[in-house]
This record gives sequence, C-alpha cells and structure tokens, in this order.
Amino acid sequence: MASPRPARRRLPLFVLAATVLSAAFALSDTALVTASSWTTSLPVVVVFGETLEQAGIVLLALPLGVLIDRARRRSVLVLTALLGAVSVTCVAAAGAFGGFGWPDWPLLLAATTATAVLASVATIGQDAYLPSVVRRGRLLPANALLTLLPRIAVPPIALTVLDWPGPGFALAVGVALVAAAALVRGVPAVERRPPPRAGLWRETAEGIRFTARHPALRAIALFLLLSSLLSELDDGPRGTAFRDLSGADIELVRWLSFYAPYILGALVAVLLHRRLGAFRLAWCALLVSGPFTLLLALPGPGAGWIWYVLGSGVPTAGRMIAAVALLSHRQAVTPNRLLGRTGAVLLLLANVAEGGAEPLERLAEWLAGPGRAAPAALATAAALATAVPLLLARRAVARHDHEPDHDDEPDHDDASHDDGTNPGQAAAGPPP
Repeated sequence: MASPRPARRRLPLFVLAATVLSAAFALSDTALVTASSWTTSLPVVVVFGETLEQAGIVLLALPLGVLIDRARRRSVLVLTALLGAVSVTCVAAAGAFGGFGWPDWPLLLAATTATAVLASVATIGQDAYLPSVVRRGRLLPANALLTLLPRIAVPPIALTVLDWPGPGFALAVGVALVAAAALVRGVPAVERRPPPRAGLWRETAEGIRFTARHPALRAIALFLLLSSLLSELDDGPRGTAFRDLSGADIELVRWLSFYAPYILGALVAVLLHRRLGAFRLAWCALLVSGPFTLLLALPGPGAGWIWYVLGSGVPTAGRMIAAVALLSHRQAVTPNRLLGRTGAVLLLLANVAEGGAEPLERLAEWLAGPGRAAPAALATAAALATAVPLLLARRAVARHDHEPDHDDEPDHDDASHDDGTNPGQAAAGPPP
C-alpha cells in the first residue's frame, strides 16, 4: 500500500508536536518548584520569579523575533524544546542530589526565567512556522486545534502527575520536551530560505514599522493592549459569582465554564470563518459574547449556576474565537519573512500592558466589596471595549485586503497555498 502524502501527514504531526510542546512548557513552572526539595527557595521564587520572567520576555522579545526570522522556524522550535528540557532536567538533578551543595534559589530563578522566555519563543516560532505547514485556507482550523488541544490537555495531565515525586515530575516534563523536539523535527514541511541579514536594529525596526502601518496588525496590537490591560476586571465578578454558588454540581459547573467554552469557540470559529471572514468574525464574536458577562451579577442560589456558566463561558468562547481568528488573519496578511518579528512586537505589547494592569485589579477588588452589579457592569464594558479597535479598523482592513501593496503581500512557502486560493484571501475571507 502506498504511503500517505507528506502534505497529509504534516498537519497532524505538527499539531501533536505543538500540543506536547505547549503542555510541557505550561507545566514547567510547577515541575521546577516541585522538583526542588529546597523549601528555602520558594519565597524567593514567588517574590522575584514572576518579575524576572516578565522582564526577560519584555527585554528579549524583539531580538528573539529577529532571530526567529533569520533561521528556519522548525530548527528554532527544536532548539527551544531541547533548551527547555536541559533547563528542567538540571533543576530535577539538583533537587534529587540535594543541590550539589550550592545555593538553591539562583538555579531555580534562572530556570523559571529561562523556561518562560523559551515558552514565548516556542509560541512565536509555532505561529511563524504554521503557514509553511498548511495551506492558507486551512490556517484557521489549524489554529483552532493548536489553541484548543493544550488548554484541554494540561489540567488532566497536571492532576495525574502532581502526585509524582518532585524530580520525577520534572524529569517527565523534560522527556516530553525532548519528544516534542523529535516530533517537530519529523514534520515534512519545506521552508523558504531566510532573507539576507540587514542588522539587528534595522530588522527590528522593520518589524515594528510593518506592524504599526498595516491596518489589521495595528488594530490587533491595540486589541491585545486593551485585552491584557483590562483582563483583571473580569476575574473579580467571576470569583464572587463562583463563591456564591450553592446547590450545584461544582465539577459540572467547572467543566461547563472551562472546557466547554473553548470547544464551542473552536467549533464556531471553524464553521463561520469562511462566511464572515476572520477579521469580521473576531469583532462580531466579542460584541455578541461580551454582554453575557452581566449575568454574573444575578443571584447565586438555586439556578444561579446557570447564570454563572453563561456569564463566564460565553465571553470565554468569544475571546477564543477572536484569538484564533485574529491570529489566522495576521498569518495570512504578513509576509513570511516578518512573521517572527510581528509576533514578537505583539507579545511585547501584551506583556507590557499586563504588567500595568495592577491598578485595575485593585479597582476590581474594591468594587467587588459593595455588591456584584458594579464589577459585572465594569467587566462587560471592558469586554466590549476590546472590540472597538477592530470595529474602527474594519473598513481600512477591507480596503487593504482587496488592494494589497506588492511590498506587503505575503510570501509564504508555496505549499501553504497549493489549493489555488489567492494568497491571504482564504484566511481573511470576505471584507469585514
């Protein structure tokens, strides 16, 4: 029997590899802490670890975006996974042998910072590599799978392995990263040769300039800024509403409010993206799902769990749809040589905004004191506000997509649009 065509194998293999890689990096922080028997390290890591991780991502995002565009993306993903495995395994070995007599906290802080930065590199590299793996018309379904599978796989895996001895958990994460590297290495996708180097600063400026000038990418950047800045406003009403639940099956509520929205969001995105277009689908999903947050203000006893599931789950599904749609649109309209740099610019903006969200978090906590109506109303306004940049840019995006400048046209590998579709049009869809 003839072997299947490589084109049919590459997406399932890449999805498997990306799922293992994402799940391993998502579990790496917990693995690093549990691998250490050094309880004196934990307060230091808790206080300084998150700050160092954030600083590492902010300082290194743009240079790493340039490096991703200079290299083969598959090689970047393989090297990232192997470096992550080395980082986790070193801590596991040090924990197993009592730290070799060294101070424990420097190694743990260095490892947590390194894995956080490597996880960001893996995300940017994965997004930049995908257009070489699938045809343009399949970008959104592929992104839906790549977003959905790690989210539903990590929690049960974590519950299974958390009872393992500390070094054993970390060793399993390290093995998973090595397996992910092997899987990525086996993806039969052909990439274009990276463009000639023009210098770190010039290449960085080119990525920033393209992101700022392209109407869709500029709108996506503003969307990410607002989403990261306002995300804390959503946690207050959710937490209050969940604590007030009574007479409900909590496990069922958790499943309906956590797993179901991501599954529903991925399904809706796949079904509607060709009819609406990716960009229009994103802002429509945010506008339709945002008002459901008001349901978190309704009373909790009795049937209150229904309001919680709807008020929490529907907006989550809307954000899932928007994230998948905007990522697919960005991949479709960005030249292949700039995918790493534009992804790095967006990651930098999101992390900077997330770092400045603490005052809003305190505001949400203060509003949660008197009652539930004010936090829910504020969270609803925040959810709708994130759609404003996309809504305002819809006409400019439509004109740009239908009258592309030749310097800005995507130049992905031919394998990504061997179905005869117009480059960028399949994922972008009809005008917003």
